[in-house]
Amino acid sequence: MHRFLFVLAILFATNPALADPQLYPFKLNFRAESGKQVVMAQNNGPAPILATVNLLNPQNAIVEPPSPIVMVVPPQASIPIASVHGAVAGKGYRVSTSFKYSIGDPDAVHNSAATYRLPFQDGQEIKIGQVIGGRITTHNAPDSRYAIDFSISVGTPILASRKGRIVDVDQNFTQGGNDPALKANHVLILHDDGTLGMYSHFSANRIDVSIGQWVEAGTLLGYSGNTGYSTGPHLHFAVLTNTRTPDGTAKYISVPVTFVNEAPNQKIQFTQDQKLVANYHAQ
Repeated sequence: MHRFLFVLAILFATNPALADPQLYPFKLNFRAESGKQVVMAQNNGPAPILATVNLLNPQNAIVEPPSPIVMVVPPQASIPIASVHGAVAGKGYRVSTSFKYSIGDPDAVHNSAATYRLPFQDGQEIKIGQVIGGRITTHNAPDSRYAIDFSISVGTPILASRKGRIVDVDQNFTQGGNDPALKANHVLILHDDGTLGMYSHFSANRIDVSIGQWVEAGTLLGYSGNTGYSTGPHLHFAVLTNTRTPDGTAKYISVPVTFVNEAPNQKIQFTQDQKLVANYHAQ
């Protein structure tokens, strides 16, 4: 979700070629235009992103506007964000670039009327692990305050709780344990209100959806595991908004959501150690 990327020094000759770092889904392009280079922020992904770009250490270069440059780049879009030109005509010039980005529009507002189904097949029994109001061991950060841990066995099918578009997938991590440095396999879904549904701790290479794919509520996403910071098999679920901090970088905030069950109009009030059975037969 957060992507912290690279620093690249770009040397422009008097007739410079385009620089084209290939990092999905975000990259910088440089377009020659009337004696200057226009810096283009390009988002090749299916979701808006919040990007912070720095153009630093200019050598014989004038950069406008000054860094950092913080912007929202829409999906499948390329937008101009800055220009670079030589301070002394006829000589080459140089500037270093660095950037980082995160998925999601910081202006998105969660639709409080939206409802979510349990992310499991009909008849699946689950137990509630961590939930707000219960015993909290790891849900101490803003992005996990309203998260829910569903205790399930490895290999349990995981379904989408709400329709949307797949915008991020990681499924190559194999380790799990009581170590915050371990990374979990996950699926991230962009909802129509701009919020993001995060599903974490899938088994390695057992995710059945791909970036850009549209899913309905109830679509199979993959199979549960015990990867990442985890002391036992479970599904970590949260709905997130991407917000700006004062320095322009991103910070994810979890929001409370409404789950329904019993085909499908009964609202669920989760409690610690509660046992539930998914039931959507009458939908």
